[in-house]
Amino acid sequence: MKITTINKKVCTQLREEMNKVIAGKLAEFGLEGEFKNATFDDSVVTFKVDIKLTGTLGRRDKELNRALNAYLDYLAIKCDVSKEYIANYEYCVAGEKYKLVGYNSKAPKYPLVMEQLKSGDKYKMQTEVITNKFPMAVGE
Repeated sequence: MKITTINKKVCTQLREEMNKVIAGKLAEFGLEGEFKNATFDDSVVTFKVDIKLTGTLGRRDKELNRALNAYLDYLAIKCDVSKEYIANYEYCVAGEKYKLVGYNSKAPKYPLVMEQLKSGDKYKMQTEVITNKFPMAVGE
Protein backbone atom coordinates (compact mmCIF):
# COMPACT_ATOMS: atom_id res chain seq x y z
CA MET A 1 0.00 0.00 0.00
CA LYS A 2 1.45 3.33 -1.02
CA ILE A 3 0.48 6.34 1.09
CA THR A 4 -0.05 9.54 -0.88
CA THR A 5 -1.34 11.81 1.90
CA ILE A 6 -1.30 11.63 5.67
CA ASN A 7 -4.58 11.90 7.56
CA LYS A 8 -6.06 10.58 10.80
CA LYS A 9 -6.98 7.21 9.31
CA VAL A 10 -3.46 6.70 7.93
CA CYS A 11 -1.92 7.66 11.30
CA THR A 12 -4.11 5.10 13.08
CA GLN A 13 -3.16 2.37 10.60
CA LEU A 14 0.54 3.25 10.82
CA ARG A 15 0.47 3.22 14.63
CA GLU A 16 -1.20 -0.20 14.73
CA GLU A 17 1.21 -1.71 12.20
CA MET A 18 4.32 -0.18 13.76
CA ASN A 19 3.30 -1.33 17.25
CA LYS A 20 3.04 -4.90 15.94
CA VAL A 21 6.45 -4.65 14.27
CA ILE A 22 8.37 -3.16 17.22
CA ALA A 23 6.91 -5.48 19.89
CA GLY A 24 9.08 -8.44 18.92
CA LYS A 25 12.29 -6.43 18.57
CA LEU A 26 11.81 -4.66 21.89
CA ALA A 27 11.14 -8.00 23.62
CA GLU A 28 14.57 -9.20 22.43
CA PHE A 29 16.10 -6.39 24.51
CA GLY A 30 13.85 -6.93 27.54
CA LEU A 31 11.81 -3.86 26.72
CA GLU A 32 8.23 -3.03 25.89
CA GLY A 33 6.86 0.02 24.18
CA GLU A 34 4.40 1.52 21.81
CA PHE A 35 3.75 4.36 19.43
CA LYS A 36 1.27 6.69 21.09
CA ASN A 37 -0.35 10.00 20.09
CA ALA A 38 0.57 11.62 16.81
CA THR A 39 0.63 15.05 15.29
CA PHE A 40 0.45 15.32 11.54
CA ASP A 41 -0.16 17.42 8.47
CA ASP A 42 -0.66 16.19 4.91
CA SER A 43 2.98 15.11 4.47
CA VAL A 44 4.54 14.54 7.94
CA VAL A 45 3.50 12.55 10.99
CA THR A 46 5.28 12.60 14.36
CA PHE A 47 4.53 9.91 16.96
CA LYS A 48 5.22 9.94 20.65
CA VAL A 49 7.02 6.69 21.49
CA ASP A 50 7.14 5.16 24.98
CA ILE A 51 9.74 2.48 25.67
CA LYS A 52 10.35 1.03 29.13
CA LEU A 53 11.82 -2.00 30.83
CA THR A 54 9.48 -4.98 30.68
CA GLY A 55 7.28 -5.20 33.76
CA THR A 56 8.05 -1.72 35.08
CA LEU A 57 5.64 1.16 35.53
CA GLY A 58 5.52 3.98 33.04
CA ARG A 59 5.96 7.62 34.02
CA ARG A 60 2.23 8.29 34.39
CA ASP A 61 1.69 5.21 36.57
CA LYS A 62 4.64 6.21 38.77
CA GLU A 63 3.13 9.67 39.24
CA LEU A 64 -0.26 8.19 40.13
CA ASN A 65 1.35 5.83 42.66
CA ARG A 66 3.36 8.62 44.30
CA ALA A 67 0.28 10.81 44.60
CA LEU A 68 -1.74 7.83 45.85
CA ASN A 69 0.75 7.18 48.66
CA ALA A 70 0.57 10.82 49.75
CA TYR A 71 -3.25 10.77 49.59
CA LEU A 72 -3.38 7.51 51.58
CA ASP A 73 -1.12 9.04 54.24
CA TYR A 74 -3.47 12.02 54.46
CA LEU A 75 -6.61 9.85 54.67
CA ALA A 76 -5.11 7.49 57.23
CA ILE A 77 -4.48 10.42 59.56
CA LYS A 78 -7.80 12.16 58.91
CA CYS A 79 -9.94 9.01 59.14
CA ASP A 80 -7.94 7.24 61.85
CA VAL A 81 -7.76 4.10 59.68
CA SER A 82 -4.62 2.35 58.50
CA LYS A 83 -3.22 3.27 55.11
CA GLU A 84 -3.15 -0.40 54.07
CA TYR A 85 -6.82 -0.86 55.00
CA ILE A 86 -7.89 2.04 52.78
CA ALA A 87 -5.64 0.86 49.93
CA ASN A 88 -6.81 -2.76 50.04
CA TYR A 89 -10.50 -2.11 50.69
CA GLU A 90 -12.96 -3.20 47.99
CA TYR A 91 -15.25 -0.24 47.28
CA CYS A 92 -18.75 -0.91 45.97
CA VAL A 93 -19.95 1.63 43.40
CA ALA A 94 -23.20 1.08 41.48
CA GLY A 95 -23.17 -2.61 42.38
CA GLU A 96 -19.62 -3.20 41.11
CA LYS A 97 -16.49 -3.71 43.21
CA TYR A 98 -13.45 -1.48 42.73
CA LYS A 99 -9.99 -1.10 44.20
CA LEU A 100 -8.09 2.18 44.57
CA VAL A 101 -5.03 2.08 42.29
CA GLY A 102 -4.10 5.72 41.73
CA TYR A 103 -4.66 9.34 42.61
CA ASN A 104 -4.40 12.16 40.05
CA SER A 105 -3.68 15.32 42.03
CA LYS A 106 -4.19 17.40 38.87
CA ALA A 107 -7.83 16.32 38.49
CA PRO A 108 -9.88 18.16 41.13
CA LYS A 109 -13.28 16.68 40.18
CA TYR A 110 -12.33 13.03 39.59
CA PRO A 111 -8.91 12.43 41.18
CA LEU A 112 -9.35 8.77 42.16
CA VAL A 113 -8.24 6.07 39.74
CA MET A 114 -10.24 2.96 40.56
CA GLU A 115 -9.85 -0.48 38.99
CA GLN A 116 -12.95 -2.59 38.50
CA LEU A 117 -12.16 -5.97 40.02
CA LYS A 118 -14.23 -7.97 37.54
CA SER A 119 -12.84 -6.52 34.31
CA GLY A 120 -9.60 -4.83 35.32
CA ASP A 121 -10.74 -1.61 33.61
CA LYS A 122 -9.74 1.68 35.24
CA TYR A 123 -12.16 4.51 35.96
CA LYS A 124 -11.88 8.05 37.30
CA MET A 125 -14.05 8.73 40.36
CA GLN A 126 -14.71 11.42 42.94
CA THR A 127 -13.14 11.32 46.42
CA GLU A 128 -16.58 10.78 47.95
CA VAL A 129 -16.28 7.10 47.01
CA ILE A 130 -13.74 6.84 49.82
CA THR A 131 -14.71 9.65 52.17
CA ASN A 132 -18.30 8.36 52.38
CA LYS A 133 -16.92 5.01 53.54
CA PHE A 134 -14.48 6.52 56.07
CA PRO A 135 -16.19 9.81 57.04
CA MET A 136 -14.84 10.11 60.58
CA ALA A 137 -12.72 13.25 60.36
CA VAL A 138 -12.47 14.11 56.66
CA GLY A 139 -13.33 17.72 55.94
CA GLU A 140 -12.56 19.09 59.37
